[in-house]
Amino acid sequence: MPSEASADQDTRIWVGRIASGHEADHHRFVEWLNGPEAQEIFRRRRLTEYQLTEDDGMVTVVFKAQHTGDPRIMIDFLRYPGLWPDYWEFVRGGRADDEPSLPEGTIRVHWRRADADR
Repeated sequence: MPSEASADQDTRIWVGRIASGHEADHHRFVEWLNGPEAQEIFRRRRLTEYQLTEDDGMVTVVFKAQHTGDPRIMIDFLRYPGLWPDYWEFVRGGRADDEPSLPEGTIRVHWRRADADR
């Protein structure tokens, strides 16, 4: 997912670490994120794109929404129960534009709202 700024999109990043001993839980959660229930949540929370990459126990989530000038879309997504498991230990987060470069890793989840859904 490119990190270029777009005037019509807000892009945020969340970086965390998978807590030791929770690798199997994380694997099951990633399977759920790739399923229809999670995708429906992404739609309802008004995201336009969600990508999770993983590298050596580090998780990077990049999520986008239409720019509205209202930060509540991003705040509500970050607060949504069930999308941020306790075994993901927060490292840092913020605007993707503030990251020198997005961490490399294997893409485990990538969802993009279809143009017809907009």
